[in-house]
Amino acid sequence: MDRRIVAWAEISLVFLALYLGVPLAGLSIDRGLGLATLPTFVLLVGFFFLFVGLAGLAWCFSLFAGALGTPNPRLPPSRLVTSGPYAWTRNPIAGSHFLAVLGVALVIGSPGAVLVVFLLGIPANLLIRHEERTLELRFGAEYRAYRESVPRWIPRRPNRHR
Repeated sequence: MDRRIVAWAEISLVFLALYLGVPLAGLSIDRGLGLATLPTFVLLVGFFFLFVGLAGLAWCFSLFAGALGTPNPRLPPSRLVTSGPYAWTRNPIAGSHFLAVLGVALVIGSPGAVLVVFLLGIPANLLIRHEERTLELRFGAEYRAYRESVPRWIPRRPNRHR
């Protein structure tokens, strides 16, 4: 079977785990602790975060596909992707997932799901640090220069005068 199809299928499983697992875990926490549903106005904020996060993911995935790779670390792009949202932050996929999954948690009104989203930031940060070491081994000086000019998490307007 084509390796790219397998890599995209594996990423689909990550989506399933995040976008179904987080809400289900959160609702279980809510039920177990007797937590009240978040206020209705939060639902609108949730839809906004979900939309922005999914748009960011689509943008990142299209850049990876254009670089003949996938967001799956087992079949990454053949070149270092530094354009689009990667000019603003080194981890737009993680940031986009954070916004989208937080959006889902807010849409369902689950304080437990919101908590799970933030707790998932701990292993995500560890994975990102491992990925950065891998990128430095693959791309050397090119990645080190990129790392020095683009922040890891908080997006910053790219410096066009390099």
